Amino acid sequence: MENGPILYVGGDEDDRVLIADALADIGCSSKLINFDNGYALIEHLRTVNDRPFLILCDLYLPKMSGLELKELINSDDKLKRRAIPFIFLSDSVSPKDVEEAYMSLVQGFYVKSQTYEELKAQLAAICEYWQRATLPGERV
Repeated sequence: MENGPILYVGGDEDDRVLIADALADIGCSSKLINFDNGYALIEHLRTVNDRPFLILCDLYLPKMSGLELKELINSDDKLKRRAIPFIFLSDSVSPKDVEEAYMSLVQGFYVKSQTYEELKAQLAAICEYWQRATLPGERV
């Protein structure tokens, strides 16, 4: 089954290259599309009809936080009904951040690994899980 793109929100250029390289190294065939901020992601989601494979999002973003982005998606019925898996992948977090993320109905929260090998293992686990998951509107 062909997956849609992975949408990555946040991170600097080094993070984007690292994520792209790690996804390629684990054999993920999904195209990676990067966004600087949540507003750019929302604009993209409103202009395409295909379901992305998943959204990877940093907690700390310019213009709006990752939590605010998730809440904006939740409050938009059309976006919410697309059931796009939303996973936080952030450098530093507090227990309060994790709790607030799960209260916003996020599908996962990961502290970004410190080594490249660990990052590949994290991304492999995330991708494998969502490749096997059944989402609304898919043939069962």
